[in-house]
Formats: sequence, C-alpha cells, structure tokens
Amino acid sequence: MASDHTPEHLPEHGPRQRKLVLWACIAALFTASVESTIVATAMPTITADLGGFSLLAWVFAAYMLTQSVTIPIYGRLADIYGRKRVLFFGFGLFLIGCVLCGFAPTMLMLVIFRAIQGIGAGAVMPVTLTIVGDTFPSVERARVQPFIASTFATASIIGPMLGAFIVQHSSWQLIFWFNVPLGLIALAMLWVFYKETPRVVKHTLDVTGAQLLMASITGVLLAMLQADQLGWWILPLVAFSILLFFLFLRCEKRSAEPLLPPELWRDSTLLVSNVGNVGIGAVLMGVTAFVPVYVQGVMHAPVLIAGLILTVFSFSWPFSSTISARIMLRTTYRTTAVFGAGMLIFGSLVVAILATVPPAINNQILGGWWPAVAVFFIGAGLGAINTPFHISMQEAAVSLRGIATATQQFMRMAGGTFGTALLGMVLNLSLASKAPQIHDPAQTLMDETSRNTVPPAELQTLVTVVGASLSNVFWVIAFIALLTAITAFYIPKVQPGKLRAHIKGA
Repeated sequence: MASDHTPEHLPEHGPRQRKLVLWACIAALFTASVESTIVATAMPTITADLGGFSLLAWVFAAYMLTQSVTIPIYGRLADIYGRKRVLFFGFGLFLIGCVLCGFAPTMLMLVIFRAIQGIGAGAVMPVTLTIVGDTFPSVERARVQPFIASTFATASIIGPMLGAFIVQHSSWQLIFWFNVPLGLIALAMLWVFYKETPRVVKHTLDVTGAQLLMASITGVLLAMLQADQLGWWILPLVAFSILLFFLFLRCEKRSAEPLLPPELWRDSTLLVSNVGNVGIGAVLMGVTAFVPVYVQGVMHAPVLIAGLILTVFSFSWPFSSTISARIMLRTTYRTTAVFGAGMLIFGSLVVAILATVPPAINNQILGGWWPAVAVFFIGAGLGAINTPFHISMQEAAVSLRGIATATQQFMRMAGGTFGTALLGMVLNLSLASKAPQIHDPAQTLMDETSRNTVPPAELQTLVTVVGASLSNVFWVIAFIALLTAITAFYIPKVQPGKLRAHIKGA
C-alpha cells in the first residue's frame, strides 16, 4: 500500500538514516519471505520426527492463509495507528511464532504455530514497503526498488539450500529459530532510525469482512485437507463456507473501504491478472511442497539434492522474469505470456509423465536429475507469465495501483493456499485408496531409520504406492498449469506503455 503522506509531510531522514532504514526493511522482508521456502526441504525430516504426514499440506496452507487475509488489514491499521507500532506488533508476533514452531511437539501444534507465524507475517510486506515509501523521496524511491525486488529472489534461492544444509548438519528446529536474531536486529534498527510523523488520513477497517473471508476459506481448506476423514460431512461444510463467502461479498459492497475493491474485478485486464495469479500461486506451492517429498521419499535422494532442485526452480523464475521483460518491451504482453505458457506446460508435463515411470528406471533418466530440468522450465514459465500479468495490471489500474497490487498478491497467496490444500487432498485420498492397510507409508519413507528396518519387498511396495500417489498430485499440477497457461492468451495484445488506463479510482 502506498504511503498517504504528501512530499512535504515526509519525515526528516538524513542519507545515512535512510540507508539504515532500508536495510532494516530488507532484513524484515527477507525473514518473512525465506520462511515460505526454507521449510520445504525440511518437511520430510520434520514429518519423520513429529509424524502426522497427512497434515503436511496444512503446514504450508496455515501460514499462507493467515498471511494473505491479514495483509490488507495491516495495511489499513498502519494508516490508522502508525507504521511503527503495527509493524512491531505483527513482526513481533511472527518471531514468537518462529520460536514456537521450533518447540512444536506434534505436527498439529506445528500447524497451529505456523498459523501464528502467518498472522504476524501479514504485517511485514505492506508496512515495510510503506515505510520505504515514507522515508525516501520519489526519485530515490525508484533507485531502491531493485534492492527490494532482489530480496524476494534471494530468499527464494537461498531458502531451499539453507534448509537442506541446516537439516543435514544440525536440528530442524534451527529452520525456524535462525530468523529470530536477524528479525530482532531489524526491529532495533527501525526503532532507532525510523522517524514517524503523525497519521493525517483516516481509514476504516473492514473487520467483519476479514472474519467472514477467513472463516469461509478455512472451511473449504478443512473440507479439502481432511476429506478422507470427514467423508460426506464435507458437503455441508463446503455449503456453509460458500454461504459465508456470499456474506463476505455482501459485506464488501457495503464497506467504505473493502478488502477487495469491486472496481478491480470489472476490468478484463485486472480480472485476467488476478485469475492467472491464482494458478501461479497453486503451481508455485505445489512444486515447493511436493517435489522434495518425491525426490527424498521415492527417489531416495539426500536432502541436499532436494534443496538444490528447489534452488534451480527459484533461480529460473527471476532469470526468466529478466529475459521476458526485454521480450515484452519489443513485442506485446500477450506474446511474452504465451512464451512463458509454453515453458510452463512443458515442465509440468515432464514432471507428471516421468513420475509415472518406475523409480528404478527414473533414477537412470538424466542420472536422476530430471526433476531439476522439469522445475527449471516450470519456474521459467511462471516468471515469464508473471511479468506481463504484473505490469499490465499496474498500467491499467492508475491511481488504484497500490490496492490492485495488494489484491494481486492476495490472489496468488489464495491460489497457493487452495492449491496446496487440493494437492494434499489428492495425495491423502490416493494413499488411502492404494494402500488402506498400510499406516502412513509416506512417513515411513521419510524416516531413514524406519526405512532401513522395512524388508526389501515391502519397501518396494511402499515406494510404488507413494510414487503413484505423488504422480496423481503432479498430474493435477499439470492441469492447473494448463489452465494458467490459457489465461496468458487473454492478456492485452499491446506493448507496455500503450495500454489504456482503465481504472481511475480515487
């Protein structure tokens, strides 16, 4: 959310203070961003220790759900009560969640603590970006944007390998605890160097809308992730969630400042961007959550290999974004997006097809490195599609650009949340149908000690069952990727700078 200050109301910060505030914001953004990727390669080890493999998807979904819903709330609160106190509350809650996650005795408690993390993390991105907007004049603000953008890329690249390194050489608890010292340093720097002026614009907070949206999404997630246990009870649960969502939409129409402004859904450019980002989020989290499980559990590769494969995925996204931006300037939004769609479909089909091949043959294909090749193309495709989605949205939104950007981010997180839930449901139902007599076969493969005690014939059965179930997951990812690719054909066929500004809100 953009700052509400006019230039004459910017707080006084010298050049040195501005740099220190910027680095404090970057540190805060890094800690929240890396939390989404560092956990991925550690999850097989964590489930082996805590049990409860069926709750794997909840570990990701709980964090993303609470973070996505609270982002617009914290943005409003920062305008009402001030940046500092809101960021300190949210970021402090995030750090408390980090500490609690490391002490989680069971998988269920880890899910609860991850939800606490997410509630706090929702404050980090909107408030830190607003602080940067408050601190830097417009000319300097443009110069520091690359540093902020590189923070997300760095977190996504470092996260998987750092998680794998910590798990292999230390305790998985450090996955959550290493963030705490860096976060405390960031808070201390902001406390000393960021000088805040009083708020001059009043805003209202749509608390009822936020509660209805949270309850609606949670109900659907519960139905999806626990479908194998709830049975037919998922039908009334989904019906009740849909009712809550319609109440949320009604509340949005009456709200003076809705969480998701209706204007952003009436324009075709913004609608395509928002719908496409749902697919981007679903594919992104699907690859992040389930490829490491396949690599470690089915292919029996070390955790560092799984981390390296996710690093390839994280690297290909920003690399492709840079290339696609140059292509887009010389062609059109649609041409660039279709180019990315081709890579996305290719990579997702490679994962889905090769996952159906028996593991013994699988390890012979490209020396067992085929998942890295596949996720490279998936990441490159997502990066190439995301760039025209993002730029066309900002060009069409004009004065509602800040809210439109926040909505786009919310839709991606919602896509990641629902995508993880859907894929977790597919995995749990597949395991239950293929091996109802085997208790938690995936967790047995994740735990090296348990795996070594299983007779060879039974171990082969476990590998086959888990591999076939994950193959179903990858086919669903491929289908979502196909739907996402289709949206690329609906992006405006114009060059950047030539798209008519459709939305001109206040």
